[in-house]
Amino acid sequence: MLLKDRVALITGAGRGLGKATAVAMAGEGASVALLSRTRAELEETAALVEKAGGRALVLPADVTDEKAVREAAARTGAEMDGINIVVNCASIVGPAEPLHEVDPDQWNRTLAVNLTGVVRVCQETVPFMIRAGGGRIVNVTSGLAQIVMPMFGAYSVSKAGVNHLTRIMAEELRGYGIQVNGLDPGVMDTGMQEEIRRMGPSVLGKPLHDQFLSFKEGGHLKHPGEVARLAVFLASDHSVGITGEIGGAAEFRDYGYGLGDQY
Repeated sequence: MLLKDRVALITGAGRGLGKATAVAMAGEGASVALLSRTRAELEETAALVEKAGGRALVLPADVTDEKAVREAAARTGAEMDGINIVVNCASIVGPAEPLHEVDPDQWNRTLAVNLTGVVRVCQETVPFMIRAGGGRIVNVTSGLAQIVMPMFGAYSVSKAGVNHLTRIMAEELRGYGIQVNGLDPGVMDTGMQEEIRRMGPSVLGKPLHDQFLSFKEGGHLKHPGEVARLAVFLASDHSVGITGEIGGAAEFRDYGYGLGDQY
């Protein structure tokens, strides 16, 4: 088992990639702390974690709530005897509007969840990793961090921030044996994609809406379980020495991901 006796705290664990990653890591021997806003979704994930042979801790919390995140990290450390892995999956798509028209509250909320939430979770969990002599942080990012797609500026800027903080934290934490990498999942068949399609052509414009429809109808959306295998790799000893890198399966294949299909 690749993650035997490890403890992973996963945000956004109630659905999509966070849920799939929790189950995949449990299947590799990890105990998993599940953090998101909706308890009912976390309970569903916990049942799947336990079915996979893992131990689950349900932690309803919003990553924008400093006190709740601190308490979730403290509870994880106390009840699961430390934290070795953090996967920052919590994310929202934010407003689909030109940046000059975005409501300030929507802008602030998008960055609070997608960017500041990552920093906050790391601030509360890194001390546990330092005490343990090392650890792994996997920050879920997006291709939109590096390309220009009008209408999704707030989301794109937040993920560009995640990319840069990943590189900075990788250098700052290198001496503690903590590896920090960014996982770009590509387009997945998740609730976020469904939310975007529901916006319709009246919000997105017909060309952009048609593009997102084509992802679904053309079978181009990845199953979250497929991407979760990469998260397992980045959290495991097979990724030793890899830090400050950002990419998907193709990029991490250069570092040994997928060899022998052991994930």
